[in-house]
Amino acid sequence: MTQPSFRVDVAKEQFIFSAAHFITFAGDICERLHGHNYGVRASVEGPLDENRYVVDFIALRDAVLEQTTALDHHVLLPSDHAEIKISQDDKETTATFRDRRWVFPNEDCVILPVINTTAEEIARVIAERVQQKTREKFGNALSWIEVAVDENQGQWGVCRLPW
Repeated sequence: MTQPSFRVDVAKEQFIFSAAHFITFAGDICERLHGHNYGVRASVEGPLDENRYVVDFIALRDAVLEQTTALDHHVLLPSDHAEIKISQDDKETTATFRDRRWVFPNEDCVILPVINTTAEEIARVIAERVQQKTREKFGNALSWIEVAVDENQGQWGVCRLPW
């Protein structure tokens, strides 16, 4: 007999964050700086615990909310792009791509450990950070965590990580 599997999903209205970004694509095209009202959904799969739930909804919700709040109203920049270079001094963050240059106050920027600030990469970063924040509380019984980032009302980038 096959055992049932269980999953918890959280997708709250407060998981919306507004942020600006730009990405490169097709090898050498760098799009203009623009923004999205991103939405986030998070899921974890695992066995039921002694309370008969996978994880505490509130703990998962709070961990996701911490990440979306940290990204809200910022410019998202990649730290690992081959051609988008990021530098900072005590006041400003400068991003360059070939002959283009953007300068922002440091407090307006979040530099993410990604190659490109795509929805898929943002989903990975959120998933990794939620996993780090909840691993001690949730333990090692979960199978995976999945985070989905919606950048345009139905255009989702999704990352699933083994727990």
